[in-house]
Amino acid sequence: MGLDFDFSMLDAMDILDLAVFVEDEAAENYDQLATWSENHETGVSDFFKRMCKLEQLHRSQIAERRREFFGDTPAKYTSNIAWEVEVVDYDKIGGTLTLREALDLAMSVEVRAEQYYEGALEFVSDEQTVKLLEDLRDSEKEHQRLLQEELDKI
Repeated sequence: MGLDFDFSMLDAMDILDLAVFVEDEAAENYDQLATWSENHETGVSDFFKRMCKLEQLHRSQIAERRREFFGDTPAKYTSNIAWEVEVVDYDKIGGTLTLREALDLAMSVEVRAEQYYEGALEFVSDEQTVKLLEDLRDSEKEHQRLLQEELDKI
């Protein structure tokens, strides 16, 4: 479910910083999966590459929002730990993946990310921070919707 973190200690800037870290990690993991799955069923590696780009885009959007609100104020936290919010469960991956299995893995990650941000809402009261967490949660729901569209095509 991701690194346990005391969200009550975070402000809006911290939430955005954390979200950037999480998206970076997600993109890196999808990139690794794309490389690993190059010889799997047709479309699996390409799917993971698309997910990597989606996470990079989401990261850029969050980082831009952070710059709008807080300029170049340095982050109080570091990104050199495993956040594990949007990381697939590698124990569930066998020797090869079908496209459906890849989509299912990605869906589970997006659901976990939504739950992570939803859970964080219980610990914050600042209106701006609540709004940011709701937006992050909602964007994870949108990712789920897009994945469901892909699943429906199979």
